[in-house]
Amino acid sequence: MKKIFTLTLLAVLMVTAFSANAVTPLPDQGVYRIQNVYSGTWVKLQHNYLADITALTYEDASPLLVWYGERDENGEALLTNLSGDGGDMIETLEFIKGLVEETLEYNDKPTWFLEEMFQLHLVPTGDPDGSVFLCVDVPPIDDWEEIRDIILEAAAGQTAVTYYITHMVPGNRHYMGIDYDGSFGYRLQAGTEEGTDIKFLMVREDLQGGYCFVKTASATAENPYLRRVHSMTSTVDLAQAHNDASAVFDLAVDGIKVNRLAVQGLDLAPLAQAIEGSYLALCPTNTTAEKFIYDAYALKLQLPDEVNAAAVIAAATQALGENSEIVAALSAHSEMIKNRAALYFVHSDNGGVTIAGDADYADYGDDAKWKIEFIDTQDNYLAPAAEVEANGKYYTTLYTAFPYELVGSLTAYSVMAVSADGVPQLEELDMDVIPAGTPVLLEMETNNEENHMIMPVADGSKVGREAPKSMLKGTLFDDDTENDKANMLTLQGGLNFAIDNNADYMPANKAWADKTKPTAITTVGTDAQGDNTIYDLMGRKVVNPTHGIYIQNGKKIVL
Repeated sequence: MKKIFTLTLLAVLMVTAFSANAVTPLPDQGVYRIQNVYSGTWVKLQHNYLADITALTYEDASPLLVWYGERDENGEALLTNLSGDGGDMIETLEFIKGLVEETLEYNDKPTWFLEEMFQLHLVPTGDPDGSVFLCVDVPPIDDWEEIRDIILEAAAGQTAVTYYITHMVPGNRHYMGIDYDGSFGYRLQAGTEEGTDIKFLMVREDLQGGYCFVKTASATAENPYLRRVHSMTSTVDLAQAHNDASAVFDLAVDGIKVNRLAVQGLDLAPLAQAIEGSYLALCPTNTTAEKFIYDAYALKLQLPDEVNAAAVIAAATQALGENSEIVAALSAHSEMIKNRAALYFVHSDNGGVTIAGDADYADYGDDAKWKIEFIDTQDNYLAPAAEVEANGKYYTTLYTAFPYELVGSLTAYSVMAVSADGVPQLEELDMDVIPAGTPVLLEMETNNEENHMIMPVADGSKVGREAPKSMLKGTLFDDDTENDKANMLTLQGGLNFAIDNNADYMPANKAWADKTKPTAITTVGTDAQGDNTIYDLMGRKVVNPTHGIYIQNGKKIVL
């Protein structure tokens, strides 16, 4: 019984959960699981036309995307989205309303009241537990008995529609609650246990934070991953993210609100924090291919009740730089900066990131959706690509904005000195975690990236002492012009460090040896020529050489 209407009840339930007043403000839009206060059971979607309150545990409940419009002066809001893996309740209500509307129009009866009659309200109960009511308002309707009988005759055999229409009392607010069989029902006033059977708790499913890749959901983007390799802006220009440290984002969230979304020293969250009353949000959405799989998000800047366009543009310029494509879009289309509006980050045609307003958001489709791929050893990883090969091993330099662990056949070195012919004196970093901002030389046993991954470390307590001082310096950007290229000894073939006169700049996230720092001695004594004695790069005799680079008979060797 009342099964389609359970959809209505569930929708109203969601609406109530987002209600706000002085005691319990509306919860943020996002993904929730919903529990009836009286029964303690949870809402579960059975299929598109069936939702009930029969799940016994939180784990068995259906995660539901809850979205609503503007709140009115009473803190109430209309539910605009209530969907999960297996059902979309708002669409179902619209379908039922359409059937009723066709019936009434065929019989030359008014239909003006249907819009309000099928709207779901989220209403705060005012209780400290933050519970909500789910409500439907039915306006006064002339000749209701006649209209009701017409609908019931047309809906014969449709239990949900019949239940809804027969229990409707025009001119009243109807509260959704749990019925004896666990299905949704509604009533005009408080039911059992002083109305607790019409009260619902919404338990939020927080988004995960941590180090991640941010990828456009667009199927046509050849280079889908967001990264920052230019100091003044962020761009989408990667062929793949696995070997690019400039694509690693540090995400911190509270519900759907973003407290930090930082990459290479650029944090998008302060853009919202600079505008009083606004916030940056990752709003769960769905891909076009998998409608109810919440692996894509809308990234939006939610503006406050009162906003000034010039102030928003100034804040964006301060946070992102005047050359940012986002700033250019805001300046060119200031009309989209208005009270309570949302500004969406979207993938632009030129491969960058721009801003779209409420009116244009839907036109961007998947270009306005972003996937969050958290970096772990199973599915998503970071594996720096080798630059040179020497003696059967592979080497590259690395400089990151985040701490990381070495996974697989990787060894990290500091370069303590460089001889006149470019041979580095290496010191292995005996550290569990390489701190952020540490320039290193990485040695890889193979050229297979899955065998030499690095994993960003979100737990700051794992980061121990600083790396030893070395000749190495690093850069996060490939447009860095502040460094003296005449003194930059870059990694070259055969594991040598030398000046590259052909390089226009040092690539992002790479390191070099600073020629102005002390270097290793250039000779190792007369007995180094021809007697097979082994020396380290400082000219000291080595009796029992281990893994490393040495000099023998005046030539460098690698053991």
